[in-house]
Amino acid sequence: MAQIILDVRNQRTAFATSRGMLQAVDGVSFTLERGKTLGVVGESGSGKSVLSRSLLRLLPQSAITGPGSEVYLGGTDLTTLSETQLRAMRGTEMAIVFQDPMTSLNPTLTIGVQIMEVLRVHLGMGKAEARKRAVELLKQVGLPQADVRVDQHPHQLSGGMRQRVAIAIAIACEPKLLIADEPTTALDVTVQADILDLLQRMVREKNMAMILITHDMGVVAGRCDDVAVMYAGRIVEKAPVRDLFRGTRHPYTAALLASIPRITDDAHHRLDAIEGRPPDLINAPHGCAFAPRCPLADAHCHEAKPALEGQTHAFACFKPLDATENAA
Repeated sequence: MAQIILDVRNQRTAFATSRGMLQAVDGVSFTLERGKTLGVVGESGSGKSVLSRSLLRLLPQSAITGPGSEVYLGGTDLTTLSETQLRAMRGTEMAIVFQDPMTSLNPTLTIGVQIMEVLRVHLGMGKAEARKRAVELLKQVGLPQADVRVDQHPHQLSGGMRQRVAIAIAIACEPKLLIADEPTTALDVTVQADILDLLQRMVREKNMAMILITHDMGVVAGRCDDVAVMYAGRIVEKAPVRDLFRGTRHPYTAALLASIPRITDDAHHRLDAIEGRPPDLINAPHGCAFAPRCPLADAHCHEAKPALEGQTHAFACFKPLDATENAA
């Protein structure tokens, strides 16, 4: 039977601002099995990155975790742990690859020292053993001349190389859960493919569970087992990748898919865009957050929030699209 590694229940994360309370993540629930990859997609500001940091409890002091939020990793509720206990689990049980490795890596330390620190703190390795393992990890993530690169600083490496180093640090202790937060945003197309292939291989070889946060539906189609579409801090559609692309139910998901450029389009074809703007989460709409931009919305959509309903293919919409007529 499949082993559930991550069980998120009613995660709510808000921020106290000068204008009022901003609800960045609003009642998100899902499970993730070992060896599976969950793609989390949505526009900028939909709550994807805040969700990832909420799971690892890497939140600023202004963040407020709502009552009833529970995050179980391997059966342990992370919301009940102290900061010392969480620090011990970060790296060994859960790890994250951030969007920009130039800011996540320490520019004053060699990459070898940064990998060795993880190994020495969490696994108790000696200096010589940790250095040897650091070189092995760099080779494992495909960094050329690993025995030379281990003594170089981040600024001496290309963007793709730095991201490989960040991945090496993340998998050093073979965590159960790996979160990749838009890991290819700042990279060129060919390097993006290499990094995504590497992450996919690491999940398969280490039998980890991975959350891949992205805005690219094409990446989700080819790299993930399941997908959760976020809008205004909530999951509005969640399904296995094949089911979602074959029968999109939520108008927002359909709009995201329609905005993807296609090679079959004529030259200078005008790209499809979603009209309007995402809502202000400090003054969020009373009803469905997507209603002001949705061509199918009626008065009921503006007055009530739809619940996420369904088992294999769940969606939160009062006016769902027909699954057979709107296959992507």
